[in-house]
Amino acid sequence: MAIAACSASWGAIGVVVRELDMPPLAIAFFQELLSAAVAVIAALVWRPGTLRPPRPAVILLGVLLAAHFACLFGAVRETSVASAVLVTYAAPILIALLAPALLGERISRISIAALGVSAAGVAGIALAGGEGGGAVHAAGIGLAVLAAVTYALVVVLLKRWTADVNPLTVVVWQAGAAALVLSPAALAGGYSIGAREAGYLALLGIVLTGLTGIAYVVAIRAVPATTAGILGYLEPVSAVVLSAAILGQTPSAWVAVGGAAILVAGLLVVVEGGGEPEVVAPVTVARR
Repeated sequence: MAIAACSASWGAIGVVVRELDMPPLAIAFFQELLSAAVAVIAALVWRPGTLRPPRPAVILLGVLLAAHFACLFGAVRETSVASAVLVTYAAPILIALLAPALLGERISRISIAALGVSAAGVAGIALAGGEGGGAVHAAGIGLAVLAAVTYALVVVLLKRWTADVNPLTVVVWQAGAAALVLSPAALAGGYSIGAREAGYLALLGIVLTGLTGIAYVVAIRAVPATTAGILGYLEPVSAVVLSAAILGQTPSAWVAVGGAAILVAGLLVVVEGGGEPEVVAPVTVARR
């Protein structure tokens, strides 16, 4: 139930980003900064030793993480929330394809077939078009594809470089490095932070990233990996429902069909591969 609640709550991230009148890079900076702060406090309370710096490669993954959130938040601002999140959920298929090259794992026929189905789904969403806030734009779809690629790289490299590193250590240093990389965007200005913006940023960085991330890390140890992988797909469903209810972005038939194809392909990969915990929700990397 905790994993399901976390996954469903992450569907609100795209809505929060759309509601913030700030540059996507600045939003990503504050998200990672607040997430790192929550992780540091958790480490000080439970395991102070996890604050010791890991190997440089782990910290450098923060650069990829920064790129992922910059692309994801940019996608959410450039196209509809539903289309951006659904396209980003092609990441599990990309992970299955990258694993043989970077981890020496085998690639299955199901993964290859899933890539074809997922690509067709992305193409369907790209053709959706439309008008208003729920319209699908090519620039946003392109950024969502990049978000999926960068997420897949982060996950595969995390598995390769952090097998012997405490998850809390990874979160602290990866989120901290991401915030540092994104800090110039935050310092560039061009926006203001009032009570409304501060509230949304706190919701995004402290609650939807920091606290739920810790809850997820604790809960995932008590359930089968496949179960966690499947429950992770509550996030895109939640994103579609919340964007329609709060932002009025009702997905078109093209988006619905294309998104269904992507989700089905991803679920096939998760179930067939044993559902590695890392393939859950693209926006949860900073919380691991």
